[in-house]
Amino acid sequence: MKRLLMLVGLSSTLVLSAAACQQPSGTGPEEAAPTEEGAPAEEATPAEEAAPTEATMTDGAADPMAFDPASKGGTLIIGQEQEPDTLYRLGGSMLAASHILNSIYDGPIEGMDYDFQAVILEDLPKLENGGATLEMVTVEAGQQYVDPETQEVVTATQQVADLGQLTVTFKMVDGLTWDDGTPVTADDSVFAEDLSCNPLTPTSKFTCDRTASYTKIDDKTVEWKGLPGFTDQTYYTNFYAPLPRHQKGADGTAMSEMAADAILKDETFTRKPMSYGPFKITEWTSGEKIVLEKNEHYWRASEGLPFLDSVVHRFIPESNTLLQSLKAGEIDVALGLTLEQYDGLTEAEAAGEVKAYTIVGTSWEHIDFNLNPTDDRVPVAACAEVRKAIAHGTDRQNMVDTIQKGKTQVQHTFIPEDHWAFPPEGVVTVYDYDPEAAKTMLETLGFTDGDGDGIREASKDITCTITTDVNGTTKDQTIPAGTALELTLNTTEGNALREQSTLLFQQNMKDIGIQVNLEYLAAAVYFEDGPEGPLFGRRFDLGQFGWLTGVQPPVGLYYCSEIPSEENAWAGQNETGWCDPEYDQTAKRADTTLKRDEALPLYHEAQRIFSESVPVLPLFARVKVFGTRPEVVNFKPNPTINSETWNVEAWGFAEGAATAP
Repeated sequence: MKRLLMLVGLSSTLVLSAAACQQPSGTGPEEAAPTEEGAPAEEATPAEEAAPTEATMTDGAADPMAFDPASKGGTLIIGQEQEPDTLYRLGGSMLAASHILNSIYDGPIEGMDYDFQAVILEDLPKLENGGATLEMVTVEAGQQYVDPETQEVVTATQQVADLGQLTVTFKMVDGLTWDDGTPVTADDSVFAEDLSCNPLTPTSKFTCDRTASYTKIDDKTVEWKGLPGFTDQTYYTNFYAPLPRHQKGADGTAMSEMAADAILKDETFTRKPMSYGPFKITEWTSGEKIVLEKNEHYWRASEGLPFLDSVVHRFIPESNTLLQSLKAGEIDVALGLTLEQYDGLTEAEAAGEVKAYTIVGTSWEHIDFNLNPTDDRVPVAACAEVRKAIAHGTDRQNMVDTIQKGKTQVQHTFIPEDHWAFPPEGVVTVYDYDPEAAKTMLETLGFTDGDGDGIREASKDITCTITTDVNGTTKDQTIPAGTALELTLNTTEGNALREQSTLLFQQNMKDIGIQVNLEYLAAAVYFEDGPEGPLFGRRFDLGQFGWLTGVQPPVGLYYCSEIPSEENAWAGQNETGWCDPEYDQTAKRADTTLKRDEALPLYHEAQRIFSESVPVLPLFARVKVFGTRPEVVNFKPNPTINSETWNVEAWGFAEGAATAP
């Protein structure tokens, strides 16, 4: 289950800055489980006056960090479904933990609105503002560098000249202080880097492996230097959030003197880590709640923050109970609601009991075509015209309206239209719902319904050619005459959203003469690594699941080298088997271009190639649902921050409103 773990690691990076240093985004399927967000109810149109607040992208003019005034004091109670397994920032990856960790750690960098913002840094250090430099260097035999083409770490066998080496200087803001009054220093950040890169710490080592040095310059400044050749487009996020090296563990030993694996198990760090954020942990009652109180040493105290005296996280396992508790005033904020509660939530809003929020998240559903199966199934999806016909034959807008209550949009590539890298109109091939065009494509290719049973068959041998590697090697895939156009779509079981979307898809395909059989599998089986796993073993016709996207476009998902196979120990993520050397070259150039404005046209071109070939049929990004009491202010869920407590220091109650005791 390597990919599920990858997802978890990425979520913790984007949400918590858990590894304290940003990692590549967009690589890892979302975990498919019965309690997964987004399980919809039947379509219902709420009363106009009860329409929920839609948290949308900022237009660039507004400050996303700005907040409204709130009354001082009070206790705010948050209801969430799960209890964290640990609060050690480098030891876990649960979203449940991020809701609490946002109260004890600020930033250090937020990935907000598909972009990055400095929080505890004076600025994001870039080439443009002098915070970073790029120097051309020569590597001698025996020294490590990063291959500019593959971005893999290699050891030079001879002298290699003219490799770019990045140096980035990070300056922390003034006043950062641990909750015991000890100043936060650069030493704490260097310590965090050492610990994060330790083999015994369960964090991604991607950036660690490509780091030449991470050193203290002065008490509030650190310098990151990459290995020669490492062209990291998000180099300005390679800062490690401080850890309290002076905090003592259960036996009185300072954190800096403890082994990495011992820290993972020490309850001082897993249940009551020291804070430099707006609140500090004072109580954790297992199975019930975590209580946090105002940190008197908070670096933003001069701004009057935090507004609240305390925050309580209550663990309420059932989402229906969450909603009832919110309506009854037993909690002030409900995290983890689903579209199944949408109607009840909007009814409660119309009655003045709650305030409802919806937001389009970063998890996007898609149906993948298998162009090059590893078993003996007929490779029907190898034909681009079949894929295009299926795309035209799928009423994705109906899925959005029916399953997501019209609160999201049909997606056309691996990023949404409000992403900074989405191309202008006319670049991406858009497959509007057009069943007649779909039928014509299939007829032209040679799929007809000769026996009148409603299912098309190949009227002749149909041969389609695919590319199998980055060198342009091709392979003919033949569909024998008489082969029925019958495909199996598999996905995860126990997921209402996927059950509904697959049923709609099945009917759409029947309408154009394609028989689709549905297969629902346990997530552990479905996402199993190859060769046994049906998805990543490439033993499927059509597969539906979700990827997470983020600030950086996840172009790397579809590299030729990412096709899972015996050659790469089935570790790749491009289970479609689609390989396009032009896409590879363009996407890799985009990812290794340091300046965004220069990378942008390359990302556009990569999406043009992708959408034209349509190895994947994007469906929609999934809607997330939340609720608060009407008097709660500054609750601002954001598309690319998975935890809604990212700005908890500004949460509070409207001035003059009654507050919890």
